[in-house]
Amino acid sequence: MKRYLIYSIALGLIWCFVHGTITFTNFLVGLVLGPFVIYPFRELYDFTRKQSYANTIQKIPNKLKFLTVLLIEIIKANIIVAKIVLSPKLDIKPGIVAVPIRTVTDTGITAIANTITLTPGTLTVDVSDDRKVLYVHAIDASDPEGVRESIRDDLEKYVLEAFE
Repeated sequence: MKRYLIYSIALGLIWCFVHGTITFTNFLVGLVLGPFVIYPFRELYDFTRKQSYANTIQKIPNKLKFLTVLLIEIIKANIIVAKIVLSPKLDIKPGIVAVPIRTVTDTGITAIANTITLTPGTLTVDVSDDRKVLYVHAIDASDPEGVRESIRDDLEKYVLEAFE
């Protein structure tokens, strides 16, 4: 219940910024709407699980590092995709690669899957039933092991630090 209140307060502040006017009335509107926004996502965030707020605060630097790495990876991938598109001869072999993952929580799996999808040239297609493998479509899957290593070393490592 305490987390509902904290998330509602955060959503009240976000509502003020989205509305463009920071007033007490706008904050109250966001605060009242907050639980209605949070309720459909309750299973994803498991509000019944005990969570240490100190641990959450300690992970903020890891989340900032993750965002930095994500932005760098997006820029690098954009350059690579631009080279592929602008080259006179498309020498690519698209395909789907099975990528074993180490993340175990729903939040971690969602974060790595969305991170892969946000990176140009890759798209998360599916998650295995046992939740240990992601199926990723790569614009150039001529080196499947390279795709796996890139995801594991460049992306998943930071997801584990930030969200697990």
